[in-house]
Amino acid sequence: MWQKLTRCYPLQLELIPLTLLILSFYIVLSNYSSLPESIPFHFDAQGNPDDWNSKERIFLLPSIAAAVFVLLTSFNVWFASVNDPKCLINLPEKRKEALTEAQAELLRLFIGRCLFILKILILGLLTYLTWQTVELAMGNVSRLGSLFWLITSVLVIFVVYMVWKSFRLTKAPGDVSV
Repeated sequence: MWQKLTRCYPLQLELIPLTLLILSFYIVLSNYSSLPESIPFHFDAQGNPDDWNSKERIFLLPSIAAAVFVLLTSFNVWFASVNDPKCLINLPEKRKEALTEAQAELLRLFIGRCLFILKILILGLLTYLTWQTVELAMGNVSRLGSLFWLITSVLVIFVVYMVWKSFRLTKAPGDVSV
């Protein structure tokens, strides 16, 4: 199983999302006592806070980050360890049966790498939101910075690319329908 997973990416790279997760909790724990009783909890399209809540809600962002980390890591390990990746591929049955073993293995590697990149992007976004929420609550900034929109844009573009490339990898030779 670990050999299959290391084919997707070196496992040492897991330190990147793990560091982001730890950083998210560190930001909250190191600033919690100095937070005001009410902190920004929701933001409008311009990044201005438009809803406030109790400071205990600050733990929600790192908790979501932890859930994302566990979930995406579990999916990655599961997808890497299954003997036949076709059983986890969500395609019409006719198209799935037409997949060669080589295509299925390429798709396994691609999805494994994509899940890892998604994990970094989502944890990066949640860590940034945690930091900016603390900064906003303490009055150091007035709204979310442009980095929020940059990370969100990269995340959306990457998901579109991931879906497009997955369809391309499952395309049968000579098939022009995709």
